[in-house]
Amino acid sequence: MFQFPSLRIIPFEYFNGTENMLLDLLYAEQVEKSQIPVLRFYGWKPYCLSLGRHQDLDNVNIDSILKDRIDIVRRPTGGSAILHAEELTYSFIIPKTKMTHHEMYEIFHVLLAKVLIEMGYKVDLSRSQKEKLYLNQDNSTFACFNRAAKSEIRYTGKKVVGSAQRIYKTSILQHGSIIIGREHEKIINYLKTGDSDKYDQRDLLRNNSTHLGEITKNKSVKTEIASKLTDAFSREYNIPIFYKYPTNYEKKEAEKFKKQIIVSNHMHG
Repeated sequence: MFQFPSLRIIPFEYFNGTENMLLDLLYAEQVEKSQIPVLRFYGWKPYCLSLGRHQDLDNVNIDSILKDRIDIVRRPTGGSAILHAEELTYSFIIPKTKMTHHEMYEIFHVLLAKVLIEMGYKVDLSRSQKEKLYLNQDNSTFACFNRAAKSEIRYTGKKVVGSAQRIYKTSILQHGSIIIGREHEKIINYLKTGDSDKYDQRDLLRNNSTHLGEITKNKSVKTEIASKLTDAFSREYNIPIFYKYPTNYEKKEAEKFKKQIIVSNHMHG
């Protein structure tokens, strides 16, 4: 099923929003030549609001973002906005030669769910998509964690991992956020709407999503999940693993994609 010569693991590191998106775009380009999939783990410093590829900027309060020194970028993947804060973010990038994007999504989520369950998190993998989970229009779709998808990892019926994909001519890029704490809920602060609506949206977000911090006080959970997920890939698919951080050359080369991810001239970094 996952028949590649090896798998490159990029261990957990913090970057700003621009750097994170640029690196993922670069790896999505590079896998065509290497034919070696990439699994990267990272965090965000400072916190960053990422918009889906086609998401309208009109709903975003740029002034509030600037005031709070939050980065803002446009993801290459689709979906709704995410405030990247207390989370483990991953990017999973494969050549588009050996499997479909559906198979890729399924493989990753099945393994991640197994890992979380082994770590003591009683999550489950949803197999059906809820209809009318939230208000189906306007600001309610602004936040990714107000939305449901098939093969979604949940805890007590609430979303705890959000993922999105981009299918290129020669590769598939999948992004995901594994929520560790509650800070992502502050995304509502950056919505252009009245205070009463913000309260409603925050309640909606809390009703539809949760975070691993509600389940455990494990401070090293980010690196532990990354390590165990890497081991699971190696064990499940008997694939050679090698570790390689982003090189200075890669960081420099990635800058050619900057126009694709810039939302505002006021961005940090």
